[in-house]
Amino acid sequence: MTTGDIGAVIMAAGAGRRMGGKPKALLLRDGVPLIERHLRALTQAGIRQAVVVLGHHAGRIEPLLRELQASLAEVLELRWALNPRPDDGPGSSLRVGLAALPGELGAVLVSLADQPLIEAADVNAVLRAWQGRGAGVQLVVPSHDGQPGHPLVLDSGVRAEIMKMTGAAGLRDWRKAHAAQVATLAADHARYTLDVDSEVDRAALKARYGIALTWPEGLAGSFAQ
Repeated sequence: MTTGDIGAVIMAAGAGRRMGGKPKALLLRDGVPLIERHLRALTQAGIRQAVVVLGHHAGRIEPLLRELQASLAEVLELRWALNPRPDDGPGSSLRVGLAALPGELGAVLVSLADQPLIEAADVNAVLRAWQGRGAGVQLVVPSHDGQPGHPLVLDSGVRAEIMKMTGAAGLRDWRKAHAAQVATLAADHARYTLDVDSEVDRAALKARYGIALTWPEGLAGSFAQ
């Protein structure tokens, strides 16, 4: 699969308020931070350029990204960008990420840092759907039980239109206005649509899938397990 003209934006700018103000991207699955699992899945799927959008917890996440930048240097050009107004919503953070990627890319894959079930095979499936899209399709979105998920892929035209938006406006608004240009990848599993927003979600993940997410040791007070 040729992915050289596809870059990735990983969204990790949120405050995690429903999780008690904790950086969800640093939750550990089998001892590995979710954001690291996600970046490694992207590289295994052939993505070679990625930007992580940081916000509220930039100071806690950036040290890990520096380590990953070094350890993944041979397979991934990793950078990160700070959204100074992360509370403006995902559209704002997406624009920060898109602006940090090279302008000549043909498409951009957009993913979330707090998805605990995503594997390289899931990324590959989305990329295959993108490469096999029909004429006129500018956005491919995975879906489960009618719920859209991530990662998704958009073309350079969508990228340019989103960059012109302001405030809270973003990809959701584009999708509503261009339904005919959107293709859906139907999935029979919840990996694309499941993320962890609260401690209730964390407990449900363990109960349903047997997957325990834990907080790293050494983080101050409220970040303990």
